[in-house]
Amino acid sequence: MVDYYPILARAMSAPEAQDPQWRRGVYERARQMLVTQLLARRPATPPAAIAAEQSGLDSAIRRIEAEMSRPARGAAPRDEEIGEEHGDIADLSAMAPERGPLPTPLRLSGISLFAVAIVAAAIGAGGYMFWVQHAHKASPAPVKNVASTAATQAPPAAKAATPKPATTKDGDLAPGIDGGTADNDLPYVFRRQPTFYRTLQPVGTVIIDKLQHYLYLIQPNNVALRYGIGLGEQCTELAGLRHIASKAEWPSWQATPDMIERRLAKPGTLAGGPGNPLGARVMELDDGKSRINGTNAPATVGTNVIFGCVRLGNDDVVDLYGRVQNGTPVLVN
Repeated sequence: MVDYYPILARAMSAPEAQDPQWRRGVYERARQMLVTQLLARRPATPPAAIAAEQSGLDSAIRRIEAEMSRPARGAAPRDEEIGEEHGDIADLSAMAPERGPLPTPLRLSGISLFAVAIVAAAIGAGGYMFWVQHAHKASPAPVKNVASTAATQAPPAAKAATPKPATTKDGDLAPGIDGGTADNDLPYVFRRQPTFYRTLQPVGTVIIDKLQHYLYLIQPNNVALRYGIGLGEQCTELAGLRHIASKAEWPSWQATPDMIERRLAKPGTLAGGPGNPLGARVMELDDGKSRINGTNAPATVGTNVIFGCVRLGNDDVVDLYGRVQNGTPVLVN
C-alpha cells in the first residue's frame, strides 16, 4: 500500500496550507480522485483493496493534521485536542459517507504506483486552483507613472456592471429568472461524482440524505453516484421509503398561495422552460406531494430553502432522470 504521508506533506509545505479550508479541499480531491481512478481500472479494483488504500490515505491525513496543530517553537502551549481545533478536517467521517470498519491494509503493487500519481495530481490541482483564486491578493499591483499616463491616454470608458438577478433571503431566484443549468461556484463536494458507499439497499435505489444535502443513486460494487441537493420546507418532514410515481420533462409550475401572499410570485401557471422553478425535469413521488426536480437557482444546492422539495441543478436532474424509472425506490433519511 502507498505511503501517502510524504505526498501530502509536500503539499502542506505551501503557505496556503495554514488555511484549514484549503487543506480540506486538497484532502477531498485526493479522496475522490483515488476512488474514481481505482474504480475505472480494468479489471475492476476489489472493494477491499479500495478500502485499504482509503485507510492509508486517512492515516496520512490524521498524521498531517496532528502535525499542523502542534504549536510553533516558542509559542504558548495549547490545551485543546486536535479534534476540537480542527474538527472539520480531523473528523474524517464528515468528508465521506459511513463505510463501516476498514479491513487490514493489503499489498497492492500495481494499484499503489497508480495511486501515487492520482493523489499527486489531486494535490497539484488544489494548489493551482488556490493560487489562481488568491494570487491577485498576494501580488502588489505595479506602480504606474500617473503623470505620463494621464498626458498620453484618455481614461478608458467605464464598463457597465452586469446586474445580478435579485434573490430572496435564502438565495432563491424569482420564477421566470434563469440561473443556469449549474453553479460554477458550487463547492466540489456538491458536484455530481462517484463515491464509495456501503449499503444493503439494492442497485438502482435512490437514497436522500437530508442532513448532508446529498442524493445517492446506488451502483454495483459499493459505489454510489452522489448529487448535491437543496431541500425545501415542503419536504423537511419527508422520511421513509417512497417510490417514483411519474416523470416529466420541462414541467409547468404554478405559484403556491403562500408565495402569492408574500408577493414572491404572481398568480397563474408558468410554462416549462429556463427560469421555471421546477427546472428541466421532475420526478413525482408516490405520496402525492413530494418530488425530486430541477431548479432555476442552482446556487441553492447544498442549502435549505423556504419553498419546494428536493432540488438538483438542471444538469444533474437531467442525468438522474435518465438513470431512474417509474417505480424506483426512494429511501429518505
